[in-house]
Amino acid sequence: MGWLALAYVVALWGISWVVGRGREATSLEAFYVARRRAHWLWVSYSMVGTALSAITFLSVPGSVRSDGWTYLQVVLGYFIGYGVVAFVLLPLYYRHARASVYEYFRYQIGSHGEKIAALFFLLSRSIGSSLRLFLALWVLQPFFPEVPFPLLSMGALVLIWLYTFRSGVAALIYTDFFQTSVFLWAALLTALHLSEHPLSLSDLPKIIELSPQAAHFWLKDVLSGALIALAMTGLDQDQMQKNLSLPSLRLAQRNLLVYGALLFPVNGLFLWLGSLLWAYADWCGLNPTPDTLYVQVAQREGFLLETLFVLGVSAAALSSADGSLTALTTAVLRNLLPSRYEHSRMKNLILFAWTVVFWMLMLVYRMLPQEKHILGLFLRFSGYTYGPLLGLFVFSRMVRRGEYPFVAWALPLLSALSIVMEWGLGGFTGYVSIIWMGGASAIGLWAINQVSRWLRRGAAAKRVHRRKIAPDSLQSE
Repeated sequence: MGWLALAYVVALWGISWVVGRGREATSLEAFYVARRRAHWLWVSYSMVGTALSAITFLSVPGSVRSDGWTYLQVVLGYFIGYGVVAFVLLPLYYRHARASVYEYFRYQIGSHGEKIAALFFLLSRSIGSSLRLFLALWVLQPFFPEVPFPLLSMGALVLIWLYTFRSGVAALIYTDFFQTSVFLWAALLTALHLSEHPLSLSDLPKIIELSPQAAHFWLKDVLSGALIALAMTGLDQDQMQKNLSLPSLRLAQRNLLVYGALLFPVNGLFLWLGSLLWAYADWCGLNPTPDTLYVQVAQREGFLLETLFVLGVSAAALSSADGSLTALTTAVLRNLLPSRYEHSRMKNLILFAWTVVFWMLMLVYRMLPQEKHILGLFLRFSGYTYGPLLGLFVFSRMVRRGEYPFVAWALPLLSALSIVMEWGLGGFTGYVSIIWMGGASAIGLWAINQVSRWLRRGAAAKRVHRRKIAPDSLQSE
């Protein structure tokens, strides 16, 4: 597989080199938003690669046995959520943000709101993206037995750094377009290879769950998908940065709706692949876990499927991680550091620092027990970090424009209290903790603001009362 990996590296580097030629191509404006000259159709397609990670290759096909194709209910919720993002959030971002979506919070609730939003994003995206990249490389490790994991992970991150450090989003639109094509073709060719034994009508899985008592009741899945899309796409710098690269709001809205529509056939492909993989596993007598289904079938079938699997997982993993490193760098430069540090040398330094952080986190993950529910822990962790971001946005729409410095300490405090309350009640929110965290954060911030206003009014009334009394007392003397 070494020659295959080398060819893939050369292809990605070649694309970024062509895009990065010229002085304009290496400017901060190109790194942030591709100088807002991107084509909406290219962006829509490349965003599929950003949204889907290697987990899609492992978990979506593996979920078919227990959940059928009910994941499409969640995808429908995503599309509804993207509609809200397109017509509610994007207009705000195009008016008040140049490179980072958290600039909106600076405009609406002050610099403290901007910085706390950026910090929550940094925490969530750094841990979540490095974990997804780790899981992909962990699965790929057996295909490169001669390469130790620390060296394999370092090589992957160096590759990402090489094709992102010069042009950022300007290069990612094209490299992710290429990588999206690679992992979709890998999945499609695998499905066609396995479809020699077509599914019978009795094998077709459930798509819509109509029972309200079921874990995947359609209404719950649709609502959860809509809120996840609103918070983890609309309030996520990684997902929204490419949207800001388009010349106009109208094109950005069209891009996001087309992207949401593309997720139906893309996820349908992986669900179809999952049905074929399980049918093949049953035919061969394999007994894999859901997350090892694809890799076990690929290893059994030999070189062709192994090649497709390695290409697909690599493309999905890199296309997800490269956008994260770019978005993390942008958030630090635009939202946390003073403007005097906003230059290309600092950008390269921060991007390199995040690359090192990702590598160190993956070495830490390697020392943790590899339990089957680690993905579930990741999903709950995302709810704990994106939920407060959702609550902060709701609060920003509930109040008038102004400075609200208390959000810098109130949002972390409310988040911690919400987590403690949930744990005390036995983790009642499950994977939809984003709803609980978002609601608790918004209500808590609103309540603190109301109390603060009441106290300020009381203090102002006392000062006025003292000023009225003071002249009378002087006259009586």
